[in-house]
Amino acid sequence: MSEKSKVIKIDGQELAGKAAEFREAGITGVIVRLDTLNHTRYHDISEGKSLQTVIDGINGAIDQQLAVRLDVAITEGFNDDEVLDFLQLTLQHRCDIVFLPTIDYGILKEKMPALRKIDGASGEVEMYKYPMAVGRIGFIKD
Repeated sequence: MSEKSKVIKIDGQELAGKAAEFREAGITGVIVRLDTLNHTRYHDISEGKSLQTVIDGINGAIDQQLAVRLDVAITEGFNDDEVLDFLQLTLQHRCDIVFLPTIDYGILKEKMPALRKIDGASGEVEMYKYPMAVGRIGFIKD
């Protein structure tokens, strides 16, 4: 997301149905915290809420051509088996998956050996791209 972006952080539950409204208000992107793509896990950690509502909101934001960034905290023994699922999103969708510093980044990068650093990435996030991906993978700088 560029410096001229007008980006908001929003709960994924609230995003559904609001993407067009955000676009009309001049919002250029959204940041959503999403730690799992597993429906059961999401249900358990979100007090019974639906992951599908979040997915619908993300798809709506993408349809409205809003930049989408998913902030993901990977936790060993909880969702560390989903790293490649998040990577898969970047192969299909123009979105950024940004891993938060909750696990050693070396462990995550080992699971994605073809990641290549993108030159010129700046700010708080170091950006990478997987070959043939339309989206990007990021790591919050230490």
